Amino acid sequence: MKIHKYQPGTFIEVDDMAGGRRVGMVCKDGVTFWDLLDSERCTPLTIHPSMKPEELGNLVQFSQAKALGKALQALVSHLQAVDDQRLGSDPLFVMRALWFVGQKASGEAYVPDAGTLLWACEQAQAQAQSAEHIHQLAGQFCSV
Repeated sequence: MKIHKYQPGTFIEVDDMAGGRRVGMVCKDGVTFWDLLDSERCTPLTIHPSMKPEELGNLVQFSQAKALGKALQALVSHLQAVDDQRLGSDPLFVMRALWFVGQKASGEAYVPDAGTLLWACEQAQAQAQSAEHIHQLAGQFCSV
């Protein structure tokens, strides 16, 4: 099996092994990814071909490739308006939220409404909570 290396610090989309997809951030080695940006609570996961990884690039590359430039501006404005500290501290959360906005996008120059932005942020948070739960279960299993 050939291991594909990805650009460190960029984002990938992978199967979540439960019928959906999720977003992760590629680690420095290019062959693992973080699904949480908290090294105290989780360890990187190997990017395995069975996860059907797709490169998303960085936030700007993704927004340009999907014509989400205005959506990204709206997301940043929304996060600033609600004083969400993750805007400056958790790029994985911001990317996940934009990824969810992209699922609702309709045409170029799409600008999401407040409801869509709120929904996308909730979905991004739910994806992070799901990853955290999996890491907690793995930690419990390994400590037995």
